[in-house]
Amino acid sequence: MGAVAGLWRALRHRGTERVAAWARRRHGAETGPVTITGRRVYILPTGLGIAYGGMLFAMLLAGLNYANNLALALTFVLAAAGWVAMHRCHHNLAGLEIAPAGTHPPFAGSDATFSFRLASSVPRIDLIVSSGCGTPATLSLAGPGSTVATVALPTTRRGRVRLHRLRIETTFPLGLFTAWTWIHPELSCLVYPRPAARGGGGPPPAAEAGAARDGRARGEEDFSALRAFRDGDPPRRIAWKAWARGGDLVVKEYVGSARAPVMLDLDAASGRDLEERLATLARWIVDAEERGDRYGVRVGTIEVAPGGGPLHRQRCLGPLAIHALPPEAA
Repeated sequence: MGAVAGLWRALRHRGTERVAAWARRRHGAETGPVTITGRRVYILPTGLGIAYGGMLFAMLLAGLNYANNLALALTFVLAAAGWVAMHRCHHNLAGLEIAPAGTHPPFAGSDATFSFRLASSVPRIDLIVSSGCGTPATLSLAGPGSTVATVALPTTRRGRVRLHRLRIETTFPLGLFTAWTWIHPELSCLVYPRPAARGGGGPPPAAEAGAARDGRARGEEDFSALRAFRDGDPPRRIAWKAWARGGDLVVKEYVGSARAPVMLDLDAASGRDLEERLATLARWIVDAEERGDRYGVRVGTIEVAPGGGPLHRQRCLGPLAIHALPPEAA
């Protein structure tokens, strides 16, 4: 039985892949918002739907054999309900609009997430969005509007992971039919090297010369003033209370003995091979951001000027993800 089940799964997987490849040739790659038309929706009965059809056929034979009008009427009513459920299942997808809504680059070993915005002018119930692996996302639209669905792809190494196909399906309303469609967004997401264990890669290089000596450099000692928010400012320095009172978004500045910016260089990272050195450099970047330091990165011929904040951290980790990889992986 185990061998038969394994053969059935293999044949089913092969058939699904062939149908998906045919759909890709038919639809082509899609880089922007996609509106699902009726021609893009495929529908088949589920196992429950096949059993339901068999039951209706048996009821029809029994009604005809015994000339029982009540049994025939019930059969036709149930058949009509199944027919309506099939059309309702199909229309639950037709007209839906899907658009990419961003990615979240992970460290190697974690899931890369791809977000999509689903919009509709009518309610959509029990939609299942999946990438072919990982846990699918189930969502509903109670009325006109939009919602965001997030799918995950597992990662094992640094580089770039690509989402070639997105499947959207539904079995609403009765579970008798499953309707589905494929979207081919051709999205990709960077995967950063996994940081080395804390303390495992050695200490980072000391701050470069030029630290402030007059006691008025930007630091973490005493509050100095408020200034307008600029891209890259750490969220922990934002004056959230002032903003909550209806004011502008401003950032707190401090004075004191600030440390000078530090340049984190791959050539200075320790490790037995390139991957371990990249892991060490990733650890330095993560720790520097947590401390609130101003830091830059030098990886081969690529240099990122010192800065701070979540966006700056991504700019520093990006070169690590694709360094010394072949073009097809980077």
